[in-house]
Amino acid sequence: MPINYNANVIRYLYRKEYSSDTYEFREILKEAVIHEIDSDLTQVDGIVEKKLNTIWSLYKKDYEFDLANNIVPLFDIVNEYSKTIKWIGINSAKIKDTRRYLYTIRPYIYKYIDSIDDRKYEALACVICKFLGAENVKLTSAGNEGGIDFIASIKFPVKAHFLFGNKGPIRIIGQCKKYSTKDNVGHMKEFVQTLNNVHNLSYRAGEVLPSWFKASTGPIIGWHISNLGHQSGALDIAKNYGIVTSTSKDIVEIICKSRIEGNYTERIRYINNLVEELLRG
Repeated sequence: MPINYNANVIRYLYRKEYSSDTYEFREILKEAVIHEIDSDLTQVDGIVEKKLNTIWSLYKKDYEFDLANNIVPLFDIVNEYSKTIKWIGINSAKIKDTRRYLYTIRPYIYKYIDSIDDRKYEALACVICKFLGAENVKLTSAGNEGGIDFIASIKFPVKAHFLFGNKGPIRIIGQCKKYSTKDNVGHMKEFVQTLNNVHNLSYRAGEVLPSWFKASTGPIIGWHISNLGHQSGALDIAKNYGIVTSTSKDIVEIICKSRIEGNYTERIRYINNLVEELLRG
């Protein structure tokens, strides 16, 4: 089996389309194994038995992380002993809990992110800033723009006004990495240098920053988005420098909570249209 087999199985779970509420984790895992296996299908049951506790532990780790970080988990755990799970989504917007209906789009967003290239991923970050209430966004030109992929300004909530006064909106300097592995320490160190250049208005940063960014006096915050997350050393550096770190899972969560109207096809089309509009400039 490939070294990333377990990760591929978890990846499959997040991209699978679900139609009912309650599942046995063993059966979902069996589907994932059949999807991933590259040999005799008679081996499936044996692989499921061998992998069940390991994959279950990986999902539980994801589940606990999501709850701690205000992310809606893929499944609720109904019975840990029998490994019975309940899908978080529902298939009808008419049901009272409309928030759960919004999460039916989740597998399609993951598939959309899988399908786009690095440049579209950067544009998607700008779209996410708009969903978060950004007044201004800028997708920097393709190529070496001093380590800056996107720039945004987002107003403070009213309750935070007493802390920051009239200094203006948060100014965001963003970088995206759509890698198939966790981003490393070296890239985070480079991003720290990018932020230093912005604070010091170095020549390259000065060229890239728009006038609305320079005119504002709000605090500058670095936002580093990496598709599959960051190595522990990179997270330590980010913490030391007050850099916000996110993954594609966070991006998916923001989109799900943005209450975009329509079925999943219409909602994905709406997001992609916003991305394409940014790319056209």
